[in-house]
Amino acid sequence: MKGTAADRLFERSLVGLLVSGFLALASTGELSPVVLGLSAAGFTARIWLLIFQRTIPLPALLINTSVILYAGFYPLDFTYLSGDFLGSTVRMICFLTVVKGLTFRTDRDAYYTVLIGFTQLLAAALLSASLFFFVFLAVFLFCGVTTFSVWEIRRGGRGARPAIHGQTKGFHRRLLAVSLVSSLGILSLTIGLFFVLPRTARAALQNLVSNKFHLPGFGGEVDLRKIGQIQTSSRTIMYVRIPDRGEVLNLRWRGSAMSRFDGQRWTTSGDSAETIRLRYGNTSIPIRTHGGRKGMRVEYEVQLTETGMNALFVAGIPELLTANVGSIAVLSNGTIRTLSDLPAVLRYSVTSFFDESGGDGTALLTRDELRRVLEVPRSVDPRIFELAQRAAGTENNPGLQARRLVDYLQRNYGYTLELPENGRADPIGHFLFERKQGHCEYFASSLALMLRSLGIPSRVVTGFQGGTLNPINGWYTVRASDAHSWVEAFIPGNGWTAFDATPATARLQSVSVFARVTHLIEAADLFWQDWVLQYDLERQFKLANQIEQSRFGTRTRSAMGFFESIQETAAAAALWLTANFVILAGLGVIGMLGWVVGPRVGRRWRERRQRSRLVAGRADANDATLLYRQLLETLEQNQIRKPSWFTPMEFAEKLPASELSARVAEFTRAYNRLRYGNDAAAAGEMLAIYDRIRGAG
Repeated sequence: MKGTAADRLFERSLVGLLVSGFLALASTGELSPVVLGLSAAGFTARIWLLIFQRTIPLPALLINTSVILYAGFYPLDFTYLSGDFLGSTVRMICFLTVVKGLTFRTDRDAYYTVLIGFTQLLAAALLSASLFFFVFLAVFLFCGVTTFSVWEIRRGGRGARPAIHGQTKGFHRRLLAVSLVSSLGILSLTIGLFFVLPRTARAALQNLVSNKFHLPGFGGEVDLRKIGQIQTSSRTIMYVRIPDRGEVLNLRWRGSAMSRFDGQRWTTSGDSAETIRLRYGNTSIPIRTHGGRKGMRVEYEVQLTETGMNALFVAGIPELLTANVGSIAVLSNGTIRTLSDLPAVLRYSVTSFFDESGGDGTALLTRDELRRVLEVPRSVDPRIFELAQRAAGTENNPGLQARRLVDYLQRNYGYTLELPENGRADPIGHFLFERKQGHCEYFASSLALMLRSLGIPSRVVTGFQGGTLNPINGWYTVRASDAHSWVEAFIPGNGWTAFDATPATARLQSVSVFARVTHLIEAADLFWQDWVLQYDLERQFKLANQIEQSRFGTRTRSAMGFFESIQETAAAAALWLTANFVILAGLGVIGMLGWVVGPRVGRRWRERRQRSRLVAGRADANDATLLYRQLLETLEQNQIRKPSWFTPMEFAEKLPASELSARVAEFTRAYNRLRYGNDAAAAGEMLAIYDRIRGAG
C-alpha cells in the first residue's frame, strides 16, 4: 500500500484503527503479560515499518496457513488447555490482530483488518465499561472515519492519471481535520442521545458474555492457584471512600470465608443464610450490634466495578448497610452476598465496628460449626502436625499459639507470586517442606491446617487488603493486585479473630508524575462510573428534575447530588492542579515547544528519510512530486512563485535568464524523466541540482 499520499494515509489510519481497538481491549485488564507484550511488540514493528516504508516479505500462503492452524488450535485451547472460553477468544483476536496488522497489503486484507479492529472493540465493550473504553472508542471512531474516507478517495482515483495540483498540498491535514470534526459530531450526537434515551443495550450484552469470566476466585469455592493469578493483574476492583479520615488506612476488605478443605480447594459448606430484602434498593438494615464493647465505628462507602462477583466486601464487623440492590444474604460465617441482579455499578454504604481485641465477639460455636472448622483431610502430610506442635509450644493458650505460628511462618518462608507446578497431591506439604515460598493463600492454608491440628477452630478468608489513596477525590482505589487471603481463628473470649501469616511487604506510595496522572485518570473514571454507568431511567428523571428546579432556585437536598458531586470533584481537582502547578507548567512549555518546533523538525526528518531512499535507488514518481514541491518552497523564499496555471517546464522557461533559471530548467528535465519516465537515475540528479539551488539561495 505504498504510492500516493492517500495510500500512505490509508495505511496509517488502518493501523491506528487496529491499535485503538487493541488498546481498548488491553485497558480491560484481561490480557496476560505474555499476550500484551507480544501484541505490543507486533504493533511496534508495524509502526517501525510505516516510518521507514518497509514491508515484511512473507508469502500469502504462509500467512493464511498460520491463521488456519491457529483456528484449529483455538478449540483445543479453551477445551483442554486453558478451559477459559473468553480468554481463548481474546488471545485468538490478538493473534489475528498482530498477523494482519503486520502483513495487510490488499483491499481484501483491509476488509479483514477493519473487521478485526471492530471485533476487538466489541470484546472490550463486553469486558469493560470504564472511561478508558470511551477514550479509545473516540480514537477508534476517528481512525474509522479517516480510513473509510481515504478508502473512497483511493477507489475513486484508481485509473486516473496522476498530476500535480496546488490543492494537493496539505491533503493529510485537511482530511484529518474533516475526520476529526465528523467524529466529534458523531460523539456529541451520541452523548446527547445518551442523556435523552435510557440505555437498554446493557441487558443484551449481559446475555452474550457472563460476568463470571471477569474475576474468578471469590465465590464459594477457591483453589490454591486463584489468588496468585489475580494478584498479577492491575485491574481496578472497587473504590472506597472513608469520610473524615485523612490518614492512609491499611484495612482488610473481607469477602468470603471458607471452612472445608479437601487438600486442593477451600469451599463453603453448611453455612446458614439469612435473606434480607432492601426496600426501594436503598433501605438501611441492621446486621449486628456491639453495644458496650470497646472499639470504634467507621462509616465508609464502596463502589464495586463490574467483576462478576456477588460478594460485598466489608471492613470490620458491619452493623448497618445500605445498597442499590433488591436483596442480600448474610451467611453465618459473616459473608454478605447479593441475591438480586447486579447493577452496572454495585454501590453500598456500611457502618462497621472495629473491636480493640480484633475479634467479633462470638461466644459459642454449635456442634456442627465446630466440626466443620476443625476438619482436616486425610491426605494431609503428618509432618504438618509435628511442625505445628514445635512452632506453637505446649501452652494451653489458643491466642498465644496462633501468634507463634504466624511468627514462625513469616520468619521461615518467603513470598512469591510464581505459581508452583501442577499435579501436587499435597500442595501444602510441598509448600512447607520443599518449596518454602508461595503466595498468600499458601500461608493462610498452612496456618489454618496447623491451627486445626492443635484443636483451634479456623477458616480461610479471601478478600483484599489496603488500596491506594487518591489525593484528588479522597477515594481509595483497590485493585486485583491487592487480593489477599488470611485466617480467622476462634479464640475463646474474643470470638473469630483475624491472623495474617503472609510476610509483610512494603507498599510504597509513588509520588512520580505518572502516579499523579494515574490519580487524575482514576478520579475521572470514578465520576464516569457514578454518572454514566449508573445512568438509567430513574437517574434521567432525577437529572431532569434537578435542571428544572435549578431554573427556579428551589433545589431540594436530595436533588443536589449531581451538582454537589461536580463541585466536590472540581474543588479537589483545583487543589491537585495547584499542588502540581510546576509540573503541569513544565509539561505545557514542552508541549508549546513541540507545537512550534515539531513541524520543522518533522519536515527535516522527512527530507532526510527521503534523501536516504533516493540515494539507495528506491525512487518513484511520488518522490519526484515531493522533490519538486521542495524546490518551489525554496524558490518562494527568494520571492519567486510559480503560477498555478503553468506546467513545470513552462515555469522554467518563463524565468529570467540566469544561473538559477538554468538550474531550475535542468532540475525540471530530470523531474519529468523521473515523474513520467520512471528513470530512477534522475533522482540523484535532482538531489544534486536542488542542493546547489538551495546553497546559492
